[in-house]
Amino acid sequence: MFDPPDYTVVDQEGLARTMFFPRPDWRPPPSGATDHMVQVEDEVGVACRLYACAPTAPSLLFFHGNGEVVSDYDAVAPLYIAAGINLFVADYRDYGLSGGHPTFSSMIADAHAVARAFHGHLDQGGYRERRFVMGRSLGAHAAVELAAHYPDHFQGLIIESGTASITRMVNDLAAAGKADLAEELERRHIAKLQAIRVPSLLIHGTWDTLVAIDRAYALYETLTTPEKRLVPIAGAGHNDILWTRMAEYFAAIRDLVQP
Repeated sequence: MFDPPDYTVVDQEGLARTMFFPRPDWRPPPSGATDHMVQVEDEVGVACRLYACAPTAPSLLFFHGNGEVVSDYDAVAPLYIAAGINLFVADYRDYGLSGGHPTFSSMIADAHAVARAFHGHLDQGGYRERRFVMGRSLGAHAAVELAAHYPDHFQGLIIESGTASITRMVNDLAAAGKADLAEELERRHIAKLQAIRVPSLLIHGTWDTLVAIDRAYALYETLTTPEKRLVPIAGAGHNDILWTRMAEYFAAIRDLVQP
């Protein structure tokens, strides 16, 4: 068990304002995909899209990067389906068809509602219970939140091009004269990461100039789950990691999600 961090202080101090780049872009779901609006607050919904492979396939709840929307994954989802994986992609507030305004604490809180909707829809559709959570870049924060809280509901965690670090926000909070709050926030956040017990896979490009691979190694060292793996993708940057060495990328994912 761990004491959940109170991330509202991050919003109150305006420390996460540059994390989000909402886009209103939306396209109708392609054949075989379905849209789902998850209620996260009164009159506020978060848009999600399910790209179905088969009820017998493992399912992946996916939180994307800060400049993306679910319909961007119309081009990526066929690759997951070809790999034998159901893909459920979630937006953040004010992204795509989602309402509200994104904050760091709401992103973390909304992840729980999205997870409940993800499991509820799959249960209703008769999908198997082998389910995983994945976060790309910014989405790493939502993914580790769920992996830490629901080890019985997810069979594994995948982080792509992300670190789930709050060091910059902690340092900014301390610089604002709130060192005690900063220290407590960092302590609880690290305890949350160390509480993750599900098998964990980190995939990171060696040429990532936005989130240096050293930060992925730091997350790897912080995680205490006995089953963890870091896969460096040689020559890949932050946004081309899937396309640079696609076979290696999906081989690592399949090794985790396939029984």
